[in-house]
Amino acid sequence: MRVLLLNYEYPPLGGGAGVATQALARGLASRGVMVDVITAGQRDECVSEVLWDGHAPEEGLLTVHRVKAGRNGIHEAGMGGAFSYLRAALPLARAKIRGEHYDLLHVFFSLPTGAMLLFLALGDMPVVLSLRGSDVPGYDPSVRELGRAHRVLRPLTRWIWRRASRVVAVCESLGRLAQRTDPRLRYSVIPDGVDLSRFRPSVRSRSRHPSKIRCLAVARLVERKGIADLIQAIASLERGRYELEIVGSGPDEQRLKELARQLGVTREVVFAGPLDRAAIPARYRDADIFTLAPREEAFGNAFAEALASGVPIVGSTVGGIPELVEHGTNGFLVPPGEPRAVAAAIRMLGENPEVRARIGRWNRTQAEANLSWARVTTRYLSLYNGVLRRAPTRARLAELPSTTW
Repeated sequence: MRVLLLNYEYPPLGGGAGVATQALARGLASRGVMVDVITAGQRDECVSEVLWDGHAPEEGLLTVHRVKAGRNGIHEAGMGGAFSYLRAALPLARAKIRGEHYDLLHVFFSLPTGAMLLFLALGDMPVVLSLRGSDVPGYDPSVRELGRAHRVLRPLTRWIWRRASRVVAVCESLGRLAQRTDPRLRYSVIPDGVDLSRFRPSVRSRSRHPSKIRCLAVARLVERKGIADLIQAIASLERGRYELEIVGSGPDEQRLKELARQLGVTREVVFAGPLDRAAIPARYRDADIFTLAPREEAFGNAFAEALASGVPIVGSTVGGIPELVEHGTNGFLVPPGEPRAVAAAIRMLGENPEVRARIGRWNRTQAEANLSWARVTTRYLSLYNGVLRRAPTRARLAELPSTTW
């Protein structure tokens, strides 16, 4: 099988969707698939890698083509960066489709990436489209520029979804949100996975009664992530007993630092900045509680990383979070925008080390059972084979990864 993947974000650029694209591309290649990726970069380059999982009948080849495109930052493309990717990637995508015999095209983000479908001579080539969050109208009402763009481009969004052979949402709630734009939309749900070897529990036993409860948040510092609610929650708890480390950067960083100063918690709230991804797993292992109560969220890769790291979670009841975190089992979920509820959940876990330990063990078990990238790759291969009407190459590929299909 030959697959072409298009996404304007790919590590080290971008967030969860880029990580998912890389993990899927490597997983497919390790199963013997020939994979080409066209993504953005700081310069034009092409790197190939032979991969094999030890079980596939043959090796696969992953080739990542980067086209030079501008961005606002590593984790933020902005409108200009997204359109510069389209301009740079379109000629290469056209040339690859003319010169290669791809079985399938997989597009991440209906906008901006899916807009290329208007200009590609695909013939009868099947198209799989992955919805990620910001490409679905209504996902983040707080970003007015994005809302205006979605209103103008709504007809194009519907056309892209209907042109796709299969639409995949990263969580059920995102699929339901997409149906507000197109009630006729049928979609499959395949959540992201997590690297279980990198994100794992600490081998050191945690103190049953630590002098300070370490809370961790990993997120972009934007309004919808609810970081201000976390800071207010910490400010309402016993001083010196709880600490919040915030890993990430974004346009709200200075405003959040000023809020911490106004509330008198500059010692309790630590802004760690945008750490290298290699350094982040250790932060999870050192934490007692993962805390993040977004007002909007799709899959929430940070929640999957916390589960794999065996950390109890305080999250919110929005988006795909309840699909990962069961209230009272994996942690505690509170309504978004309620700092007092966040504080109460943190205090409950902080005062009950036995509960934290039990939840942590359960979270790792659930991550191993449901969130491996090998499982995600299997589900996508099953979907690909269904689209291509091919018999699966392994019996377990027959697993149905769909909801409304």
